[in-house]
Amino acid sequence: MADPLIVDIKRHGLEDGPGIRSVVFFKGCPLRCVFCHNPEAQRFEAEILFRPTACIDCRDCVAVCASGAIPPGGPVGRDPERCTACGACSRVCPSSALSLVGQPLSVAEIVQIVLRDEAYYRHSGGGVTLSGGECTAFPEFVHELLSALRDHGIHTAIETCGEFAFASFAARILPLVDLILFDVKLADPRAHLRFKGRGNERVWSNLASLLEVAPERVEVRVPLVPGITATDDNLVAIAERALRLGARGLTLLPYNPLGAVTAEGLGRPYPEQVPRAFMQAAETQHIISRFEREMAKSLSPVRASSAART
Repeated sequence: MADPLIVDIKRHGLEDGPGIRSVVFFKGCPLRCVFCHNPEAQRFEAEILFRPTACIDCRDCVAVCASGAIPPGGPVGRDPERCTACGACSRVCPSSALSLVGQPLSVAEIVQIVLRDEAYYRHSGGGVTLSGGECTAFPEFVHELLSALRDHGIHTAIETCGEFAFASFAARILPLVDLILFDVKLADPRAHLRFKGRGNERVWSNLASLLEVAPERVEVRVPLVPGITATDDNLVAIAERALRLGARGLTLLPYNPLGAVTAEGLGRPYPEQVPRAFMQAAETQHIISRFEREMAKSLSPVRASSAART
């Protein structure tokens, strides 16, 4: 596979591993979660994102759109299917209502950016997290990046959906990563196929393998999506299976619906069954408390997090 595109590098993050972190978002993921928090990172190719609230209706984009994706009426009526993501419209947009999502960055360029916050990592116990999308889709690039970060003594973490080739992961990524944030969203394979586009056999197989060889580095997380993942049956099934495999706990992540706005800006509206509202703190705590009661008989450790990654 070609080198990845990078969606963003978020500095001073507090939710994607310990301490203060820089989070590198890779573009491209093998899954298609209908509730994805970062839909701009699902596809591997570059895309144009439109933020209608920022548009000042200057229509400068109309004149430079060679593909005819933007009609004379302006970007509100644009056709994402005709867009070639050349970036011409984003370059002339005075209000940044149109932006190009995904740019090539070399390992050296990424390292240069994240090293700006090296002092924060040292003082907070933080580091760099590779996320996405799915960073494990690019094992050779990630291997090179993790190697460079290790040379600088920086703590490294990855966030993964678990859908990767284990042999490649074990050879190229596992020896160089300090923490694996492993998301398991649905226990039932039919629900996994329905809401994520693939079955979950490989996810469970990879989790089992990681917990066998490096349990101290694996944190199992479940995003709480109301009506989809945040059900008693699903949470208990995930917890019981993960604990049997050797997981040391479970982290529950409150749902963040902001991906709906981004998806619409990409011309990919969220399905109707996906919630559009934030989870209230009381609702999150109620789910966690109920889950703790359900799991009390197994004395499973459960952690609640304020993070919102799905």
